[in-house]
Amino acid sequence: MQLGWLQAENARLCRLLRLSPGEATLPGAAQSGIFHVNPGPVDAGSPAAVKVAFYEGLFGSRRDVYAVRWANARTRRAGWMPAVRERWRKGTRPSAGDYLPLTEQVLTAHLSGQLDIGLYPLLDGDQCDWLAADFDGPAAMLDALAYLKAARAAGAPAALEVSRSGLGAHAWLFFAAPVAAATARQLGAGLLREAIGLRGRMDLASYDRLFPSQDVLATGGIGNLIAAPLQGRCRRQGTTVFLDLATLEPQEDQWAYLSSVARLSPQEVTRLARPARDGNGRRRSRSRASVDVDPDPGAGTAGGAGSACCDADRARRGAPAGAGRDP
Repeated sequence: MQLGWLQAENARLCRLLRLSPGEATLPGAAQSGIFHVNPGPVDAGSPAAVKVAFYEGLFGSRRDVYAVRWANARTRRAGWMPAVRERWRKGTRPSAGDYLPLTEQVLTAHLSGQLDIGLYPLLDGDQCDWLAADFDGPAAMLDALAYLKAARAAGAPAALEVSRSGLGAHAWLFFAAPVAAATARQLGAGLLREAIGLRGRMDLASYDRLFPSQDVLATGGIGNLIAAPLQGRCRRQGTTVFLDLATLEPQEDQWAYLSSVARLSPQEVTRLARPARDGNGRRRSRSRASVDVDPDPGAGTAGGAGSACCDADRARRGAPAGAGRDP
């Protein structure tokens, strides 16, 4: 029944976006960027250590800190906070030395379902290894598909993930080497403008934010976090997985699929991020996607998963088949 609903919904979205069967698939993984981390190949049968190393390279993020999800069964509240060596004390903020580092053991625990972690994408030098656009709400999948169509038209391969809640979507662009966050976000803002045009609306109602959420990190800040994909328990329920755009079902082999997704070189990101000009030769204004400086050195928020401290967990949809398996 769930499969039938997904197939019907995919057909409806393709009609609304006027997607041909060819447009509903990702472009091939052919690009000339030089990788600072070997991109693969990896598949479901690869050793766990190989998968973890691939994951660490693809979803590059800060290594000195990561977030963990907490939940209170009594109050039915849930949220995120940085992982620290000692317990959080109410009204206090931990120092940099209190944070636990993101290690291969932590990533292994996340992929197997023992931990539920969030990633902080803004690296030293205000750079990032990827850009993710967060969409949430009833129109999330439709708006995300418009964003992906805009990315495809620009020549930027993007991957679509069902967020942790099951009610939202993340559209990912991966880079072959670190890129200035300001440049990456400028690219994302341009794709959002194009997606708005494709949707024929004044805005994308479900759009929440870009990750990283800042161009520049304030002193002492750690930026905003995003819930890490492929969480073990969530994958078995059909969330935090990447979708086949032709069917909107989870890719049968999540690892082989991610190995096939092309990564943009820094030169390609810079070229694509150049501000488009209108018919009068003037630069178009930046969209609301831009937030230049991290205003708060605190924990930040997680896309598709609630705020850093106390947002209630969202309702979960039924899980489709084929969500992949643990490493």
